[in-house]
Amino acid sequence: MIAVGHFEEQEIDLSGAPWSRRGSYMTLSMNTDTRDHPGRDHDIEPGLYLCDVSGYRLWRWNGVFRVLGLVGDDTVQPQVRSATPSLLVLSAGDGTIEVTWDGSDTMRFRVRGVGMRLVQSVIDPLDSALAFPMNDNAWRLLMGEDTHFVATRLGGTLTVDAPRVRTGASDTDDRKVVDFRPDVHGVGEFAVTQYETGYAARAFWLPFDEARAAVALELAGWADGFPRISQDLAPTSDAAAALLWSNTVGPRGILSRPGVLMSKNWMHAIWSWDNCFVSLGVAGGDPQLAWDQFMLPFDLQAPDGMLADVLHDNGRLWGFCKPPVHGWTLRGLLAAGAVPEGGLAEVYPRLVAWTEWWLTYRDDDGDGLVEYSHGNDSGQDNSTAFDATGFPAAGPDLSAFLVVQMDVLAEVATQLGLDEEAARWATRADHQLGLLLSLLWDGEHFVVRRGGDGVSAHAGASQLFLLPLMLGERLPVRVRERVLADVAANLTPYGVASESPESALYEADGYWRGPIWAPTTYLVIDGLRACGQRQLADDIGRRFLDTVRRGGFAENFEATTGRPLRDRGYSWSAAVFLMLARELESEESTP
Repeated sequence: MIAVGHFEEQEIDLSGAPWSRRGSYMTLSMNTDTRDHPGRDHDIEPGLYLCDVSGYRLWRWNGVFRVLGLVGDDTVQPQVRSATPSLLVLSAGDGTIEVTWDGSDTMRFRVRGVGMRLVQSVIDPLDSALAFPMNDNAWRLLMGEDTHFVATRLGGTLTVDAPRVRTGASDTDDRKVVDFRPDVHGVGEFAVTQYETGYAARAFWLPFDEARAAVALELAGWADGFPRISQDLAPTSDAAAALLWSNTVGPRGILSRPGVLMSKNWMHAIWSWDNCFVSLGVAGGDPQLAWDQFMLPFDLQAPDGMLADVLHDNGRLWGFCKPPVHGWTLRGLLAAGAVPEGGLAEVYPRLVAWTEWWLTYRDDDGDGLVEYSHGNDSGQDNSTAFDATGFPAAGPDLSAFLVVQMDVLAEVATQLGLDEEAARWATRADHQLGLLLSLLWDGEHFVVRRGGDGVSAHAGASQLFLLPLMLGERLPVRVRERVLADVAANLTPYGVASESPESALYEADGYWRGPIWAPTTYLVIDGLRACGQRQLADDIGRRFLDTVRRGGFAENFEATTGRPLRDRGYSWSAAVFLMLARELESEESTP
């Protein structure tokens, strides 16, 4: 392990998170199931794969090559001996394969006592996988419609088994095979470079160990910018920083800024509320990256003001949207000192347009309450809160987010000297709060109201009904006290359950119908703080920190055991861990 300052590289479990680095669209990933991801229709053998996480392959198998050891003419499955962000060591037969980075677009391989084989894995519907020799030391590999690589020999031998023109049915056994073998001394060095359009050969290659040292120092220097965390939390904090660094991709395609993908497993994109929590998480160490995350959806905002549901280097998805948490996030970035000079003037008109979009296009019945068209719009895709009403649905969380966003717009307008606009936003925030309390409060609980006929219901015991706590003293005392009393039903030793385990609708691995999620746990904690319940908020925060320490950065966690579920290389879980650790330790150090 390499340590710089207070950062130390931690071991990575490749069964949960890919091996990658900041800026790169390449990973080495373990596929541990015979199927690559639920909902896809290709059987993929378990093993280690070199993957492409560009948005072009979102929701598709993103493996490009299967990685195998080569003993003579026999292939063997490599086993992970150790894995840190700067060095992956595999064993194969009696030999070893070491992998490091040489910049963000190139993986470097060093083999000892064994060869290495790359076998085409990319699903190629256009039958376009091709390979061309550039010279005696390099081959250009076109692996599908939009995946280009160059394999370079730096020592040892390189052979490629591939016709120049592929014929026959697509996805046949006619696979491109790249073999790297050691020299007579049993050592070989190779490079695999990903490129988009044209490839320019390097004039100079760093020695392997220097390349490894350079990437280790880059990561350590970045992670060292985060505040020092107490000894018991430090290893998880270092791992969280490393995961966020690893999940970051560089500007490319329609992305004009670096972006932190939600994961480099299969959720390799940016969702327009996930990025808000990531932004707040990295604000304590890299304010510029935090601002870039916040602004990415606004860079690609529709002319009518909508923010895309999903965005990546190759495009945007408009079928759904995500809740307007952006005013709440901007308030947090301001508090963290992560808004650059000129930032408020840059984002203000865009945040106005996003707010107006909801009020203009998501209130079909004209009652003043905006509505979700689908559970995905809420971010809590299949929440039980919508079971009794269906859609369109006005949720109390949505109105609360808008009240906060309008309050923040009023604050920002004041700072920009737009006093009349500030007054107007303050008035509109008060009006939205009035609608929330008159139409979405039944005297005992917040409810969901169906657009069009006004049918209202409080279904199940979803955490969604707790989120208006973010309004704090904006809520009447009676309402605040009643909602605070409901928190206990969703509270477990591990965090805030998305559905109370005591509910008849609870599902242990039901996505938003039971498991604990980082962002909503944080929103409930923030709401408790806003309501003066700091002790309970801190207690829940510590529970969640312990859950992550034990289970890693999973997409979500089983509510009654804390068991990690789904994707286990998830950025917003790492980001919320860093936020909570930083905030709780800051409180404890304050006299």
